Amino acid sequence: MYFTKAQLRAIWFIIIVFSGAVIYQYARVIFFSDEGYDFSAFDSLFIERKNSIVDSEILPDTISPQKYQHLESAQERSVVIQQFPININKATMEELQALPRIGPAMAARIVTYREEFGPFVKKVDLMKVKGIGKKTFSKLQDLITIE
Repeated sequence: MYFTKAQLRAIWFIIIVFSGAVIYQYARVIFFSDEGYDFSAFDSLFIERKNSIVDSEILPDTISPQKYQHLESAQERSVVIQQFPININKATMEELQALPRIGPAMAARIVTYREEFGPFVKKVDLMKVKGIGKKTFSKLQDLITIE
């Protein structure tokens, strides 16, 4: 069996690279110590930050998807929990703003559309609102309902 010059060069290249890798690994094991990096300084910072976050927030005992909106008042701090899915036919502007990519202007457009044309019949009808396309709707479809 005969090889072309290009095939022989490729074979020699593979042999040389493989040999170099073997020699490098062998030298690394023999000449360099295998001590690991000490992450204890980072561990204490991580635990400190984690504890400060857990202590500062009140988290509910539930697995359902929710969005937390923090409202600061002068006397107390409270957490408003928004349950999903949101009924887009009955939701207020504040509830609509809990959805991703829906700000005050978009929420106002949804409410205006709902008042002009009546309730949404299908979820897909939400794309009739100016500014809501396929991409935005794909992010919202699991978080909304019409019932």
